[in-house]
Amino acid sequence: MTKTAFSSEIFSAATLHLDILDQFVGIVQGKLAATDNAFARDSLTDLLANLTDQRDSYMAFAVPMATAA
Repeated sequence: MTKTAFSSEIFSAATLHLDILDQFVGIVQGKLAATDNAFARDSLTDLLANLTDQRDSYMAFAVPMATAA
């Protein structure tokens, strides 16, 4: 596999993960807005922070490769 093909595979995987994370973030945000349960809100807020961190990690792989292409 060439460096370009490998880079393309990483970009594709990162883009797929970003899409899934974006969908999941939307679901969590909706559930967070819909609940008054303090424990659930704290838990969902923690989950949202974790998902945002994961999303930032995948952006590091997807965005530079998209601008370089």
